[in-house]
Amino acid sequence: MPALEARGVELNWSDSGEGAPVLLVHETATSSAAWGPVAGSLAAGARAVVYDRRGWGDSTVPDDYRRTTIEEQSEDAAVLLESLDAGPAVVCGAGIGAVIALDLLLRRPELLTGAVLIEPPVIGLVPEATEALSEDRLALQEAFGERRADGAVGLFLSGGLQVLSAEVDRLPTSLTADARERPAILFAELGSAAGWSMPLVRLADAEVPSLIVTAPSTPPLLSAAAEALAVRLSASDPREVVTTHGPPHVGAPSSVAELVLGLIG
Repeated sequence: MPALEARGVELNWSDSGEGAPVLLVHETATSSAAWGPVAGSLAAGARAVVYDRRGWGDSTVPDDYRRTTIEEQSEDAAVLLESLDAGPAVVCGAGIGAVIALDLLLRRPELLTGAVLIEPPVIGLVPEATEALSEDRLALQEAFGERRADGAVGLFLSGGLQVLSAEVDRLPTSLTADARERPAILFAELGSAAGWSMPLVRLADAEVPSLIVTAPSTPPLLSAAAEALAVRLSASDPREVVTTHGPPHVGAPSSVAELVLGLIG
C-alpha cells in the first residue's frame, strides 16, 4: 500500500478498479482488511479506495497519541480524498467509520456525492444509551483493574459493552488481531463517537444523499440510533441488509457494494 503524509501521520491506502471514487472507512479494532470483499465487488464499477485509519494496520500515529476525535479522523479522510484528485466521492463507513463519514457529509459536503452509513453509533440520539454508556465505562475500569490492558481489550472484543463495542464480537477474530497488539490505539478511540459534537441543525439541512444501513442482527441500541438518525438526517434513506453472519459489510459485501453503486449511478 502507498503511504500518504497526512497531518503528522502516514496513512497507508490502496485502490482498485476504475470510475467514480468510493472511500471505505473501517470501524474500531480492525483495519482496511475489513473492506476486502466489498472493495472487490465495487472494483467492477468504481474506484474503491481503502485505507488504514491512524494507528491501525500500517498507518502511523504521533508519539504522544492518547486520544482522537471524530473531527481528527474525518480530516485524515478529507486529506486522502483531496489527494486522489478524482472529484467528489461516495464515502462508506462502518461503526465509528460511519460517524467519520457522517462528519464529512456535514462539514465537507463538497468532497462527497453520497454516503453509506453502516450501523452508525450516534448514541447521542438515543436517550437510554446514556445509562448504558456509563455502565460500559465502569465495566472497562473494572476489567482494567483486574487484568490491566488485556482485560479491557478482552472485554471490548467480546462485545460485552452495550455501546462501546456493541458490534465488535460480530467481526471475525482475524480482523481484530490489531486491537490485541496495540491496545493504546483502541483506548485512544474509545468514546470518540459518543463524544462527537453532533451538529443537529446541519443534520436537518444536509443535501448530500445518504443510506443508513442496518441488518436484522444489528444490536438494539445501534438500531435505535440508526432509526433516530434517519428521522433527523435530511436526504437519508434507511436500508436493511440481510446477513448470515456479522455486520452488513462483512456478512453481505455484495449487497453493500450494490447500495454504494446505486448512489453513484
